[in-house]
Amino acid sequence: GEVLVKIPEAVRLRDTVSLQCNYDLEGETLYTVKWYKGSNEFYRFIPKEHPDSKVFPLPGIYVDVSESTPNEVVLRNVELDVTGKYNCEVSSDFPSFDTKVGSAFIYVVDPPEEDPLLVIDKHLVDMGDYIKANCSTYPSHPASNISWYLNGKNVLPRFVKKLEVTPEFFTGKRKYYRALSGVEIEVTESTFQDGKAILSCVATIFKIYKGEKKETLEDARPRPRPSSVLGPRDYRSDNQRLEISKMGFLLTLLLVHAPR
Repeated sequence: GEVLVKIPEAVRLRDTVSLQCNYDLEGETLYTVKWYKGSNEFYRFIPKEHPDSKVFPLPGIYVDVSESTPNEVVLRNVELDVTGKYNCEVSSDFPSFDTKVGSAFIYVVDPPEEDPLLVIDKHLVDMGDYIKANCSTYPSHPASNISWYLNGKNVLPRFVKKLEVTPEFFTGKRKYYRALSGVEIEVTESTFQDGKAILSCVATIFKIYKGEKKETLEDARPRPRPSSVLGPRDYRSDNQRLEISKMGFLLTLLLVHAPR
């Protein structure tokens, strides 16, 4: 019987989190369940004892004993310190005292307060120009990832300048980071859709946070006049065109009146 630890990959600062420990003792009696953060034990469940559970203080970890069970530990008001690896150690009773461990990692996220900032050098661009833009995030822990999209499609890596991550301030042991990324995208025929292009910067942290900013760019080339929408005049003369349409008409007649 394996021990499976199920915890969310990431949670928000001050959330309540359930750490689940699933095990099958294959008919043996449970002796203890012990929870560790790294190598530090913070919760123990021993069904034979009264009370059957015990909490060991660890920084930032607040166990809600009333909600905790042999299979689940509930942490309230999680702090950044809660980030780390969690192990659940399950032992069966006499005679085997068989012990198995399962583990999982959790990340406590304090997301940015606002959407990213997107700055673009000009909104009117021409063929052969470059779209130049920078995107920066508000401080967060951990740093945000930045992705770029043009008209909803991922911007190719070669147009993306390197991402910089700078620590802004510390709280306790944890740093808060600001992320910055830039693009220089060459303008080609395919840049515009109906004369416009939408550049978007998306900042994410796990599945906890997603912020987006968009800017619309316009094609600087003069707009075509409505008359030319029909495309260049056909190279064939009107005379030839008439001949062709007469042929088509005759074919139709032939088909309609062909003997059955």
